Amino acid sequence: MTTKSKRQTEGKRSTREIILEVAEQEIARNGVEGFRLKDVAEKVGVQLPSLYAHFDSRKVLLEALTDEFLGKLLDIYKELSALPPREALLASADRTIDLYLAKRGYARLLLYDFPAPNKNSILASSEDKINEILNLIEATIKRGVAQNTVRNISAELFLSFRLGLTLFPLFMRLDRNGGDMVTDREIINSIKRESNYLLAHFIAVR
Repeated sequence: MTTKSKRQTEGKRSTREIILEVAEQEIARNGVEGFRLKDVAEKVGVQLPSLYAHFDSRKVLLEALTDEFLGKLLDIYKELSALPPREALLASADRTIDLYLAKRGYARLLLYDFPAPNKNSILASSEDKINEILNLIEATIKRGVAQNTVRNISAELFLSFRLGLTLFPLFMRLDRNGGDMVTDREIINSIKRESNYLLAHFIAVR
C-alpha cells in the first residue's frame, strides 16, 4: 500500500479506531508491562493531550481494547451459532486461537489480566459483552443437551476450560523462533489438535 493510499484509508477511520489498533500492536510487541501511552501517541502521530481526549487514562484505553476483543469474540460465537451444537463448541477453540494469532495484543492483555482480582480486572467494564457471550454458549449447550450430543455443563465452565486450552499453551510452549508467544505454525497446529481433542472429551455425553 502506498503512503498516499494508506493515508486515505486511515482518513476514513476515526482517531479512536487508529489509537486502538496501534495500542494492540504495541502490546503485542512490548506486553502490557511495557505499554506506554506516549509510544501510542507517537505512532499515531498525535500529541499526548490529544490521545487523552479519547482515553483519559492508560486503564481506560486497556479497557476499551479489551471491550474490542470481546466484541470480536462475540461475533465468533454469533457466527458459530448456525452450526450444530457440538461442532459450534469445538470450532470456537480454533477460531479463538486464530484471533489471538491475528491480534497478539489481545492474547497478552488477557494473560496479563488473568491473575487480577475481579474488582481490578479490566474485563469488569465489559460485563454486558461477557454476558452476551455466555448466553450464546448456554443456548448452544442447551441445544446440544436436547440433541444428546453435548453434556449439560455451565457456560461459565465451558468458557473457562476453553480459555485454558487456547490461551495458555500459546505462551507455555517453547517456540522454535525464540519468542515468548508461539509463532511456529507446526506448534500452533499441534495446539489446535490437542485443544480440540480435550474439548471434545470435556463436552462429550457421559
